[in-house]
Amino acid sequence: MGKKKYTQQLSGQIGESLVVAELGRRGITASMLSGNVPDIDILAWCNGKTTALQVKACKVGTVSVDARNYLDISLDGDRQTVRGIRCDINENLIYVFVWHSEKYGADEFYILSQLNLAEIIKKHYMEFLDKHGGVRPRNSQTTHNSVTKNELRDYRDNWGLIEGCVSG
Repeated sequence: MGKKKYTQQLSGQIGESLVVAELGRRGITASMLSGNVPDIDILAWCNGKTTALQVKACKVGTVSVDARNYLDISLDGDRQTVRGIRCDINENLIYVFVWHSEKYGADEFYILSQLNLAEIIKKHYMEFLDKHGGVRPRNSQTTHNSVTKNELRDYRDNWGLIEGCVSG
């Protein structure tokens, strides 16, 4: 396994562990899944209610996603057009973005629904396409997208979203 792949896996494990620990502090039982469940990294449980979480983690920079997982994008030659948010977005799936630090207690958490994430991606992806006339500059076929802390700032420490899903 290459060093980059190992570092990414380690970052993911750290992020998931930090989320499980924080949920435990809040009285919510949480369990990491083995990686065999698409879109779900953690199940959180409290008061007989369960909710699924997807964790995206990194140490520095931005988190990379494929915009096609969230948006309906058509390709016409080199030109891309966003037709809207995908119809199969799961409004009940919660994303937790974690920027983990080497310094204890300096980790940052951003918590939002998959629909909220899709809306953020749509806004910034369309702005980027508009800026370039609908043609991605380096690779016209790519749908790579980066999510920044600044784009998620309204969702920082939004633990109430998870707590609300499992409250009695």
